[in-house]
Amino acid sequence: MTDKCPVHGHEMPLDDDYYASPYAPYALYAALHREGPIHRICLDDQDPAWIVTGYAEVHAGLRDKRLARPREYANPKTFTTKRFPEGEATGTIVTTDPPQHTRLKRMVNFTFLPRNVDTFRPRVDEIVDARLDAIEAAGGGDLVNDYAAVLPITIICDVLGIPENYRAELKHWCDLAFGGDEQINATTREKLSMFVNDVRKQKAENPTDDLLSYWVHAKNADGEPELTVFEVMSLALLTLLGGYDTTAGMISRGALALLDNPEALERLRANPDEFEVAVEELLRMHGSVHHGFRRFATEDLEIGGTKVSAGDTVYLHLTAAGNDPKKFPDPQKFDLDRPDKSHMAFGGGAHFCSGSELARIEVVTALRKLFTRFPNIKLAADPKTLRLRNSPLLPAVMHLPVTV
Repeated sequence: MTDKCPVHGHEMPLDDDYYASPYAPYALYAALHREGPIHRICLDDQDPAWIVTGYAEVHAGLRDKRLARPREYANPKTFTTKRFPEGEATGTIVTTDPPQHTRLKRMVNFTFLPRNVDTFRPRVDEIVDARLDAIEAAGGGDLVNDYAAVLPITIICDVLGIPENYRAELKHWCDLAFGGDEQINATTREKLSMFVNDVRKQKAENPTDDLLSYWVHAKNADGEPELTVFEVMSLALLTLLGGYDTTAGMISRGALALLDNPEALERLRANPDEFEVAVEELLRMHGSVHHGFRRFATEDLEIGGTKVSAGDTVYLHLTAAGNDPKKFPDPQKFDLDRPDKSHMAFGGGAHFCSGSELARIEVVTALRKLFTRFPNIKLAADPKTLRLRNSPLLPAVMHLPVTV
């Protein structure tokens, strides 16, 4: 299938070929599905891991308390990465499990309740319309940087209360947060933390009506701060990246998938209300988060009939699960009438994505307005030249040039 790790001898399927085009990962997922629901591999840092691709096994794994997030359960000989975010120490919302995780998630959830995210719709419309005006005036553009990225970075900065004068440089460092070598990754983490800490200090002195101010000033029943400075910082950083990068990636990949399916696109233009259905099918096929966040086996267990040892690293592959032919016949067919679209693009269990409803609003609005406004939109590049970012967690399309 691929080259083997020189250290452990396992396959290394997430190689350069995997990122060569937006279509390349799906050939690999099909091959993995033919072999079984779980696979022993090494990542590009040569750390061995289990990658779980079967839908039933991923669904169960997301709810299995024996697959834990805290790094204390990892075998230190086989999990060595320092890359952000997988290499993060415990204590953050993505590296803890209940009850600590529950306390942190409670500080986020209320903002993203459906009744609250509905209030963002006018702002989403405003941003999308302005970007489409600019694309029309230019006769086209890069749908990644000129469109898909602008909407979610603006919305999540609004939610957090990031001042306008910080946003351009903050976006630059967010774009470098996933992929790249460990030195670039470390520098990016340092720069993002510096920006977020500056804003945190401003909110401590002059709170405004935003999420970051709420976190800084929240008190517990004893009148003490609910969150430590570290917790405020990590919540802000991970909310920023999660609210921006995954949504931007979904808009870009969704746009490419619709350009690849002109008959379905014509149906959607004639029936714009069906864009909500279309986005669920796109999330199933092309969810932004591919191999999911690392977990560690707290004890010896079996997954898909295979023994996993205590301390082993396990990745539950959300996008491969969405393309499991045992669950979804002909999984790479974009089918608006598919009866079962029960994807796991937003995860599941305790770590289900808090911002899923806001993400849906952004993706549906961005795709519906893009394709109804521009009936003659076309890809302005050979699809073979499109590449994915070198990140197994979030392998997003890097550029998507179009004419309108």
